[in-house]
Amino acid sequence: MLFLASTSCQRASFLAFILALNCLQAESVEVKDKMLQSYVAYRQVYSTETDKHLSLGMTTGAADDCPAVANSQTTENALLRSSSTTAPTADPSSGDQSVSDVLKAEQKREKELLELSKTKKGVKVGNAPCLTWLPPDGNTRAVILCVHGLGLHNGTYADFGQVMSSKGFAVYAIDVRGFGSFMEAKGRENVDFDGCLNDVQATLKVLHRAHKGLPVYLLGESMGGAIALRATAIYPELVDGLISSVPANDRFRQNHTRLSVAIHLLENPDKPFDVGKDIVSQATNKQDLRDQWCKDPLNKLNLSPKELLQFQHFMNQNHKAARLIQVTPVLFVQGCNDKLVKPMGTVELFNELATKDRRLDLLPNTEHLIFEENQFTAEGINKVIDWIDAHLVPDNATGVDGKSRTASGAESSVGSVNKVPTSPTNRSDGTAGIQSF
Repeated sequence: MLFLASTSCQRASFLAFILALNCLQAESVEVKDKMLQSYVAYRQVYSTETDKHLSLGMTTGAADDCPAVANSQTTENALLRSSSTTAPTADPSSGDQSVSDVLKAEQKREKELLELSKTKKGVKVGNAPCLTWLPPDGNTRAVILCVHGLGLHNGTYADFGQVMSSKGFAVYAIDVRGFGSFMEAKGRENVDFDGCLNDVQATLKVLHRAHKGLPVYLLGESMGGAIALRATAIYPELVDGLISSVPANDRFRQNHTRLSVAIHLLENPDKPFDVGKDIVSQATNKQDLRDQWCKDPLNKLNLSPKELLQFQHFMNQNHKAARLIQVTPVLFVQGCNDKLVKPMGTVELFNELATKDRRLDLLPNTEHLIFEENQFTAEGINKVIDWIDAHLVPDNATGVDGKSRTASGAESSVGSVNKVPTSPTNRSDGTAGIQSF
């Protein structure tokens, strides 16, 4: 076992070999079939190399203060120094692409979109558990739908929802299938990303009906950021803007995770085991947050190998989803002190976005969680508000201080937009209550 553990850290493919060997040595046909299914599933998920390539610099923010990005040899600093937020795209009329090339690219995009939007048979349709924070004065500037990260639940957005609602935003947060309130829902207690995407689509439709004429933004963090990314690619007509926090699949200690999944696959692919300890220890160095994370009864820290394989397979599709987002405005956010998701992975995923309207903000001195569990800062909140204001039409871009803002985000000659105060002691906790949706 020691040999297996040390070797796998160097060669992840060795794990697949061990799985295959156990398949061959299984005594009964039934056990052999079960082993073979585990081996095939493992190979499909962990042998898929994510298609990555870097285009010329699209980041904004504190690149110099983000060593994990600034020191990356693959960027050669070109990626970090550009303040451009516009993606370089080929113009068919300029001769860069022939008409046939454009048609082929469009056909490929349609095929990929069809693959991403396929729903497995047997997905149960229903309403996802949802929490709501509404502006206390009833004046709503825009709507935000939030999706939580792996192991968490919709209540982790409580503080964020209260602050943003006090700034004029209607905030909603849903549980992902298998997490939060879903853990007690018969038939939906297991992780189900297809079902979750259906829930996101249904909730977005309801929000558009409930807030007619207002833009609806989709915000997700970590796993939730990847879900929001996929939903935006599949349902662009329902999303006026995407805010995706640390959505990348590239994680630290991935070989360790693969080893753990492989071992538990051999034992029982359906038996949950504790993955929360490693996730929490990598996500934050704050002991109080670790304790809060582990003691929350709505957090799901035990997942089965089958669920983790489903999670990994879903995350492997991130780059494909990013390439399918053609027009929707996108804001990526990444903490520079993130020890769970590699900051450079978020940069690489960002560069896959096809939309010209895109921005990446790198936040120094910020860990994995940025919006959940009250981990947001005044800087992070203000960046979100400014980005949303920059995309609101003048009628909706009036801050709670009464100062009008243009569609480009520029202020009028009087005053400035209402931002979260920089002093944490003066931060508003909001007055909107949590309502059932």
